[in-house]
Amino acid sequence: MRSSTLLLVLGIASSAAVGLGFVAYEYLPASPVVRGLHIADRRVPDEGSAATWLADRQKAALDWEVRFHHGGEIIAATLGQVGVELDVHRSLERASEIGHTGSFSRRMREASAARRGEIDVPLVFFVDERKARAFFEGIAPLFARAPVDARLDLAQKQKTPDEPGRELDVEASLAALKEAALEDGVVVPLVTRRVPAKVTLVDLVAVDVSKVVSSFETSFSLAGSGKGRAVNIRNAASKIDGIVIPPGGVFSFNDKVGPRTIDNGFTLAPEIQGDELTDGVGGGTCQLSSTLHGAAVFGALEVIQRRNHSRASSYTKLGLDAAVSYPIVDLKLKNSLPYPVMIHVTFPAATKVRVEVLGGDPVAKVEYGYGVAERMDFVRRITVKEDLPPGKRIHRQKGVQGFNVFSTLRLTYNDGRVEERRYFSAYRPSPEVYWVAPDYDESNLPPLPEHAKGVEGRPSPEEAADETASYPM
Repeated sequence: MRSSTLLLVLGIASSAAVGLGFVAYEYLPASPVVRGLHIADRRVPDEGSAATWLADRQKAALDWEVRFHHGGEIIAATLGQVGVELDVHRSLERASEIGHTGSFSRRMREASAARRGEIDVPLVFFVDERKARAFFEGIAPLFARAPVDARLDLAQKQKTPDEPGRELDVEASLAALKEAALEDGVVVPLVTRRVPAKVTLVDLVAVDVSKVVSSFETSFSLAGSGKGRAVNIRNAASKIDGIVIPPGGVFSFNDKVGPRTIDNGFTLAPEIQGDELTDGVGGGTCQLSSTLHGAAVFGALEVIQRRNHSRASSYTKLGLDAAVSYPIVDLKLKNSLPYPVMIHVTFPAATKVRVEVLGGDPVAKVEYGYGVAERMDFVRRITVKEDLPPGKRIHRQKGVQGFNVFSTLRLTYNDGRVEERRYFSAYRPSPEVYWVAPDYDESNLPPLPEHAKGVEGRPSPEEAADETASYPM
């Protein structure tokens, strides 16, 4: 009897073992991924390699759309463009944990749930931070808004409050991308940060506009093409009048005046291109920058960026001019004074522009001097114009000598200190230019003016004499 019972127990145990073995075979296969498991809403195929299947999805995922938004603005890109790709190894690692870790009963439960389609494992992605940052930096200008400094209109006695700007926060936007549940069409927020204005209403109050630190004045013409120059001078003046520069602050002429375009209020007027005057939008703006430069020099402000014109200017002394050309050639000034200053532009007469630096008592007496190290004569340039009527000539441009100039500023401060600042300016000679008709007889041109060394492209009288001279043997 005992023997029969023992045999029965052993038989049941044996059958149970066989059953468990069958269950384990069905639900806990040797494959790293349990049967029926879903990864990102798709069932892992029973046949073939799960790694190969994920590798195919990796290629497809590069073209998934990701949409970055801020307010009502949306930028669409692909994961591949942003530097995001599916991490096959880590995704497979995460999927293989289902049904293969923990107790036997836990593994059985997970395997059973997977077969019923109840377990969906998310994909794991890798973010190439270098490429992602480059993407965000590329779109950053689309979301940038420059702050607006507070300004005071002295003529109208009105204050314009400051307005903060904004810029894309690349690191925070990158973090938002890494935290997003990535899928095709995912929407990721862009993060911006506030950029405060450099000059606030509080700064305006601190400026003592009753005190003139320094001033400088230049004259211009309203005749002929001078009308366009006058328009441009006044337009540029309206954009810098009332600007406040705090102590240690830097003023950029180009930043404040902006591009010289019709849309920005500028018009056609003569300007220097190469060594000849020609019509261009914004001609005359350099006279305002030069007038501002003169005021800054005599106010003891620090000139941190200035370039002289290619030719000497008629409206100011050599070395006091300051050429500007948006966006490359700029005039930049630093307020090295112990108090905030305001730029004030007025027109004392119809043909005069005056720039004042307001804000306090002068800190130094400034004396300006210059010396010409070299003078260079110009040439006469004769240009044939097919559209001129027979026998016609036009005196297009007056010749101007070139100069190499050394400027010296002597600053005698109120406390007795004396400082000297020196800088160099190189002005190229500008040719005298005549436009002539194809049939024009050049012998009818006036004699060469003073400081003209000859006709461009032809030997000078001295060189011609050398070539024809005979020497004794």
